[in-house]
Amino acid sequence: MKVSIQNYYRAYITLSLVCWLFLVFIDSYYIYALSEDPTVAFPRYLSYVLISFFFLFVFLSFKINIGSRKTTNFIEYLWQVFSIGAYTILVSLFIKFFLYITDETPFFSNPILTNLFYHLNIALVAIFLANAFYVFKKMILYQKSKRTDIAWDIFEIFVILSIITNFIEVDVFSATFLLASSPLLILGFLLSFNLKWVAFLNYKQKWQSILLILLITLISSTFLEQIYSQHLNDLLVINLAESTFTLAVFAFILLNCFSGLLVLFFNLPTSSVFEQKFGEIMMFQRLSQSMQIGNKEDEVYELLINSSLNTVVADAGWLEVVDEKGNFTAFINKQVNEIDVFEIKKVLRKNNISIGNDPNYIKNIKALKHSERIADISYKSVLIIPLLSHNTKLGTLVLLKNMGDGFDKEMVDIIYSFVTQASIAIKNFRLISEAVENERIKEEMKIAKDVQKNLLPETLIVHPRLEMTAFYKTATEVGGDYYDIYPISDNKIAIVMGDVSGKGTSAAFNMAQMKGIFQSMIQLNISTDDFMFYANKALSRSLEKNSFITLAIFTIDLENKILEHARAGHCPSLYYSTAENKIAYLNNKGLGLGMIRNDSYRKHIEKESFKYSTGDVLILYTDGIVEAKGPGEEEFGFEKFENLLYLHHHLSAKQLSDRILETLYSFTGTRDLADDHTFLIVKFV
Repeated sequence: MKVSIQNYYRAYITLSLVCWLFLVFIDSYYIYALSEDPTVAFPRYLSYVLISFFFLFVFLSFKINIGSRKTTNFIEYLWQVFSIGAYTILVSLFIKFFLYITDETPFFSNPILTNLFYHLNIALVAIFLANAFYVFKKMILYQKSKRTDIAWDIFEIFVILSIITNFIEVDVFSATFLLASSPLLILGFLLSFNLKWVAFLNYKQKWQSILLILLITLISSTFLEQIYSQHLNDLLVINLAESTFTLAVFAFILLNCFSGLLVLFFNLPTSSVFEQKFGEIMMFQRLSQSMQIGNKEDEVYELLINSSLNTVVADAGWLEVVDEKGNFTAFINKQVNEIDVFEIKKVLRKNNISIGNDPNYIKNIKALKHSERIADISYKSVLIIPLLSHNTKLGTLVLLKNMGDGFDKEMVDIIYSFVTQASIAIKNFRLISEAVENERIKEEMKIAKDVQKNLLPETLIVHPRLEMTAFYKTATEVGGDYYDIYPISDNKIAIVMGDVSGKGTSAAFNMAQMKGIFQSMIQLNISTDDFMFYANKALSRSLEKNSFITLAIFTIDLENKILEHARAGHCPSLYYSTAENKIAYLNNKGLGLGMIRNDSYRKHIEKESFKYSTGDVLILYTDGIVEAKGPGEEEFGFEKFENLLYLHHHLSAKQLSDRILETLYSFTGTRDLADDHTFLIVKFV
């Protein structure tokens, strides 16, 4: 689309230049022929056609160029009319001056050369008129209505059609001409008063507009004076003073200048009031934008205090912001130092005036008791407005004026409305920040959960002589329960289960450390008590002082059917012996890893080993199982767990796991237990 418009623009410029050159040539030839033979008859219709098309193409080029602009800077539009008008009138005046000083010389008194300069003047007038016409169109149609749009279309068509009057010699002062052109004049007059753009100028811009319009009026008048000073010249083929089109456009421009000056002068006294109201609107708009574009909460504080000071023309002020607990999170002071703020607040407190949850207006703080502390401070009026949202105090805005009773009711209402909106904005920012933080934590928890899931074995080792199954569930996104299996050799397997103190990410982090230590040390094929000793030594360097890990470790010698184990404060593992048909707790002594952080830890380790039989069952578990609570805060306990194993030891490891979970959740009445719960079942087959 842009390429197409530019092509049209260039085409019209080219066509207008071609028409002008042909016009100059034709008229020059006519004047030359007339100088040779004064009785020669020469048709002027070709000149009329060329001048008509020249004006048409010049106006169409400016219509495209100006119509494609999207700016609403009205000072820029007026400056464009003035600048192009200034360039054209200066060139025109230079030509006039040049002709004046060379009037007596034989070369420059040549009628052909005079005609050439006159045609240059015609081109300058056309450029000025076309530019001004379509700039004023742009301004008239700002915030247009359907009626205005239709009126302009009719007016523009009539103006363009008036170009054909170049073929008719008319007396512009005759009654017939004035009657025929009156609809065009009336329509142009009505359109010239469609000046909605004036309302959007501030005081300074209105004075700039007045100056520019006066200069445009002067330029238009100067062009008209030149046209009428030359129209009596009998040698002119084209006479702009007899062109209805040219005069109609000049009339329209001068009408716009007159109406613009009139409206601007009448609007000047109300400019300050409008600017204040406009400033209030912009204040709310900026607050709304600051929320939409995601500005920081601190930027809302700055916007609040700065806009409030400007709106009520306060001399100083400060803003205090507190969090949900009432602790100060921000303090911004403008044109008043912190010492003076402290003294003003002290005087207010001594007079039982609280900077709290209610608005307060002190007309003259100097009239209060104990005001001798602020005798040197120039401020008198004090306006106190709390920042509240859903009965929650977010802070306080205090505005100061040097004069007594300096805040009227309208000012107070405006600021109170703005502070209310700002409070909502601040509250929303906090809610958004909280939501973002929660989302971040949620995402981190999800990552931690995935990481922790990867720390656990994907599948349990399948061995012809073992049935194994495990269950793991955390109370939160991540937990501290841990189990692992490691094949030491073809006939030897290590199993470990632990519980890290605490919950959440810190417990998961310590669990990751435990896995690293287990995977590294178990390869050394050391005894279970040595493993506990060295694991305690390694963890003592990295665990926080208040953290520890309970652990149970088993090594299974499948060839000799020997089970060796050690315990570091972990829940005693549950063992069913087929040979003895009874349940036992493997309750050898041991302290949690990290509880004693020196070599004396070794004497707190007890290793045990025994032979197992086919059909025996070993269950490792965490305290989340036995401490799970049902109705009445009763714990699931060791006894129920022991009875479960005794009754269902004949089942496969997977069937036994399902029965344990079914019984546990039936007891608690929920699957969401308060603590992590994990167990691992090994059945020797």
